[in-house]
Amino acid sequence: MKRTLAVSLALYLAVFLIPLLTAGQAPLPPEGPSPSPPEETGPPSAAEEEPPEPELPEPVPPPELPDGGAAVTVLAGGTARELTLREFLYGAVAAEMPALYPEEALKAQAVAIRTFALYASGRPYHEDALLCGNPDCCLAFAPLPERGELWGGQYEEFAQKVINAVDETDGVVILYENRPVEAVFFAATDGRTRSAEEVWGTDVPYLQSVESAFDEEFPNGPKGHGVGMSQFGARQLALSGLSYEEILRWYYTGVEVARWG
Repeated sequence: MKRTLAVSLALYLAVFLIPLLTAGQAPLPPEGPSPSPPEETGPPSAAEEEPPEPELPEPVPPPELPDGGAAVTVLAGGTARELTLREFLYGAVAAEMPALYPEEALKAQAVAIRTFALYASGRPYHEDALLCGNPDCCLAFAPLPERGELWGGQYEEFAQKVINAVDETDGVVILYENRPVEAVFFAATDGRTRSAEEVWGTDVPYLQSVESAFDEEFPNGPKGHGVGMSQFGARQLALSGLSYEEILRWYYTGVEVARWG
């Protein structure tokens, strides 16, 4: 009986008194590693700061056009002038082909003259100049501003056409077996061009006789030696929709039209 009372008393204490004694006390933290104290905050170090946005590089100007970087010595009016190839082309294209001609014809003319000048650079036509401004010897040439009197009120329009023809074909030449050709040309023929062998007695693979039927419409009849590109034929081919590359490949046999260098 005593043993039973002792057990009952122990159960009473466990059930009723212990919860009363522990009431209001905070629960013990779970076992495990103690949390680290918070680190002190402060201004971030230089290494922790966000990297600055990279500065954009300064824009690089485009390289000088090839025509502007080459020099040409031209004998004009008895005086040797040193010009950039671009300046020479402006004056030569304006003097050689009517500015009324279509743009693709003017471009073909610009490429032919550029190629002719490049070809001549290896074998100058004059002792103290690469070329002269005499069309009976080399090429017609006069500085572009001198066309003002001839073109009158259309000077700005025509000058811009010439400038565009030169600049938009910058560096483009006519090549045969990767070499610049002797890109001769003339005003008009009788319906076909002549080969170099017919006229000068020397066979040149890219200067062969080709059809140029449009030339029959030229008002003044054949004019020039007839070898190479017909300027009036180039006009008519341009009007029919051919590009300057196609015009040049029409008149110069087996050539490639490409940027030089």
